[in-house]
Amino acid sequence: MPAKKGNGMQTEIGRMDLCFILISATMYLIFLLGIWMIYSERMRCSWAKILMHNRLKARRKALRPETALEKHLRKVLSITLKKPMNPKTFLRYTGAIFSLILLAGIQTVSAPSAFFMATLISSMPYLMLRVRVETIRRKSSYEGEKLIAEFLCQYRISGLNIYKTIEQVIIASEGLKITGKLLFKLLLELRNTGNSMVIKEATERFAYGINTGWSRMLANCIRISAENGTNVTLALEDIQIQLREARMLFEERKRLNSESARMVVFLAPVMYLGTVVMSVKYLGMPFDRLLKNQFYTERGFLLILLITFLFLINLALIEIINNQRFDY
Repeated sequence: MPAKKGNGMQTEIGRMDLCFILISATMYLIFLLGIWMIYSERMRCSWAKILMHNRLKARRKALRPETALEKHLRKVLSITLKKPMNPKTFLRYTGAIFSLILLAGIQTVSAPSAFFMATLISSMPYLMLRVRVETIRRKSSYEGEKLIAEFLCQYRISGLNIYKTIEQVIIASEGLKITGKLLFKLLLELRNTGNSMVIKEATERFAYGINTGWSRMLANCIRISAENGTNVTLALEDIQIQLREARMLFEERKRLNSESARMVVFLAPVMYLGTVVMSVKYLGMPFDRLLKNQFYTERGFLLILLITFLFLINLALIEIINNQRFDY
């Protein structure tokens, strides 16, 4: 009995400490928000003066070529988000999440566990974006036949004007939900520049959003026509013929891989819930104690993070391997 009372007192003290931390954090947040509301305009003016004072350095940074990581993140963010985020901003947010989780975790767990926990949590946004990218690629690849047919038709009607062709394809095609959005982003970028390098990067991002052979060929046709005004009718007709032949192979592949994705998506959550039911019903463990061990202990929380992390990786692998894109 004394031991149980001691444990109960420790639990109560832990809850009071948690409430104190939450209340303190809320008060600090309200205080900082109030300062921002009062002095935000002055802060913005001061920041603008600093930027103007260092405008030459800022200009050099703006003209500096992007790294391979920044180029990759720009492609991923431009495809998955309605309003594309700057890659450096995404990296800053990721670093901030990593630092906060590391600082919060190092106070309660060991340094290696805190580092591992921070790495898992901070990498989850990128994993979810990758899952989103693979989903967009798979769905958009199925629109290939209709897109190429409509594109070729509008290209002839518009008098071989590639800009007007893209605009008419976006307006006329109701079934092109994903490729229509990609074409809209591409059209905005093409109309804002005449630089061949910028045109090449924009068409590469469009092809990256679908990531198929026919999308790369279409992007290349758009780039050539936008830069030089070259007639690409024969190339578009060739893409259309190859997509018709690929349709028969795609139907056979779809029949063979119909069940594997469902098994993995539903099996992991069912197995986890099964372990919870078995622990409560057959091992006699109270449900509140199970939750406490899972989420309020170092090993339990690391385990649920690892399960979630591996589940997201499995989803990405399923999208890459089983749900292959429509291509030739």
